[in-house]
This record gives sequence, C-alpha cells and structure tokens, in this order.
Amino acid sequence: MKKLTTTYGKAIVLAVTLLLIQETQAQTTSNSNDDSNWFDEITSRVNPYASIRIGAGFDEDGEIGIGNNAPRAGIRFKHALSPNEGDNFNAIGRVELGFNLVSRDETIEFAVDPGAGIAQVGDAVFSRLGWLGITYKDFQLTFGKQNSVYYTLGAVEVDKTLAFGGAGIGVWNIADGGVSGTGRANQVMILKYAKNGLSLGAQAQVRNISENNESIDTYGFGANYRIDGFGIGVGYNKVNDGVEDPLPDQAKEGDESFIVSASYEKNRFTVAASYAILNQHQQVGDVFYDGTGLEFFGRYKFSKNERWHLGLGYNYLKPKEDENLGDFDTKFVITELAYRFKKSSYISASSRIDQSKDINGDNRRSSIFGIGIRFDF
Repeated sequence: MKKLTTTYGKAIVLAVTLLLIQETQAQTTSNSNDDSNWFDEITSRVNPYASIRIGAGFDEDGEIGIGNNAPRAGIRFKHALSPNEGDNFNAIGRVELGFNLVSRDETIEFAVDPGAGIAQVGDAVFSRLGWLGITYKDFQLTFGKQNSVYYTLGAVEVDKTLAFGGAGIGVWNIADGGVSGTGRANQVMILKYAKNGLSLGAQAQVRNISENNESIDTYGFGANYRIDGFGIGVGYNKVNDGVEDPLPDQAKEGDESFIVSASYEKNRFTVAASYAILNQHQQVGDVFYDGTGLEFFGRYKFSKNERWHLGLGYNYLKPKEDENLGDFDTKFVITELAYRFKKSSYISASSRIDQSKDINGDNRRSSIFGIGIRFDF
C-alpha cells in the first residue's frame, strides 16, 4: 500500500509535467512566427509572489535585536485542462521558499511560525511549500509539502497576528509541523471539497522515517463552514508510525491532535478562538506530553478608511496534571497596532507580554516589544 501511494503521488507530478510540456509545445508550433508566444503562454499560468517580514525590538532584559518574521517568496501556477471553465478542471501547483534575511541566530524572535524544517534550521534559504495537483468541479487533489487540513480547515481565523502567536494549538509542534502532519506536512496527499461555504478535507502522509512505518504513516481530517460572518471549524490528526524514543525528525508514539474553532466577522470587527486537545504532540526538551491549548484573536479597524487596526491575542498551552511537569506552561498576551499601506502589507508595533512558567514556576521567557514591516508583492 505504501509503495502504491508513493507511486501514485509521483504519477501525479509526472502527468502534470507532461501536460504542461505538451501544451507549451503545441502553442509554440502553432505560433512559430511569434517568438515571444511560448513565454507568454507559460508566464500567463504562473503567479510569482513574495513577502518581506522583518521586526526589530527589545525584551524586558534589555536585549536588542532585529529578527526575521517568516519572510518568503514563491510561485503559484494554474493551467486549464478543459476548455469549459465550468468544469474547473486545472493542473495546479505551488513552490515557496523561506529566507533568513537578517539573522540565523536571533536574539529577538518574531516569527509567527518556526519557518524551517528540522534539517533546515539556520539555513539562509529553505523550502516551505512544494506541491502539485489537480482540481475538478468542487474537488481538489494535491500531493507534496503543504499546509495541513488541521491548520487550514480546523483553525478558523486564528494565528492572524502580525508578529507573534501560533503557540497554543499544536500546529507547529516539531519545527514546522511537517513530521506529524499538523503544520506544513511533508509528503502528504490532500483531498478537499468546497461548496456553498462548506469545506471538507482529508489527508494521508507516507514518509518512511521510522521503524514503525505503516501504509499510511499519519492521517487527518478537517471541516469548516462559513455563513453570514460566522465560521466554525474542526480538525483531527493522528500519527501511526510514532516511536517511543523519537529522533528530532520523528514523531512520538501516541501523537494525536484535535481542534475546534469558531469565528465571527462583521464590518470592522473580527474575533476568533480555537481549543485543542493534544496527546504526546508537544515537547519540553526530550519529554513529550499530553495537554490542552487555547488561542484567541481579536481585531478592530478603527479608522474610516479601515487601514488602521488594533489587535489582541492570547496563547495558552498547559500539560495535563499527571504529566509531572510541575508548573510548566506557555502563556502570553499579544497587543498590536498596525497600519495597512497596501493590500496585505503592514507597518506594526507589537508586544508579547509573556507569563510562561518553567517546571519550578519561574518565568522562562522574557516579554518582547517591537516594530515590524510586512511588505507583500
């Protein structure tokens, strides 16, 4: 079964590539008098993008630094496989790279997610996403490294602050969540259905990284529904090939995650919350633990042109009492004042008021105050 699934994924990649080559060759032949036509045909299907995200600030201990905030660049492509647009029959894909623009040993950390995978921590350039797939009617099938259904469908309108967050609901549990499948899942096949505000998704990973390999090493499901500004979401993810004493690129035996979310948006106001139950998913040093987590997000656009907004966030993650981790927890409040100077581009002033404790009940992280820029193009 594992070989069949891996072969099927490779077949998707090969089929999409051959279709694109065949179409490009056909267009070039039929328009041989136009030297630029082949280039236009390709570039019309490709949408490049980039996002520069950098922050500068200080913590309550007096440390000053400039840090990355998950900058990235990539391309999306879409190629019609049917002349009938109503079929929605397309070959699609995406490649995205992450960058460490200003530092690879940050004193002040702003990133809302860890960015790199296990083997790429500290690299100047690393892979964030890379997948291919097809769409037909209301369905989409993709294969590669991509955002999980746990994150895209289960966590509705959460993890939206510009500088901090993403620590309470188990998305980025091991580096970028690629190993266990809750974040940017590695070697994952995802099937989605979306129509009339309802989205459903299922995924399966075939990774071959431990002695407990299964036909499907991890699997997950997600769903959300949006209507009149309301949104609800649910997600579930389970690891089948976990090991008792995992290496840094392996998942823990018993790794299982569940999330439920709700959101509401009206006019200038947005509010959202997610609650997660995590079993052997989060880690303290070499210890994995069961726990529960919560993330809250609120935003109000207070200017008439809706360019200025105030944001508030809260992240909380606590091991269960029988885990013998004492007072250890993750707990912080996020405040944010931001100005949007173009679509999805911001200048912001943010703070993370941190009250996280170590096993002995002492503060384990400093609060951070900073400014940042997010420039998308």
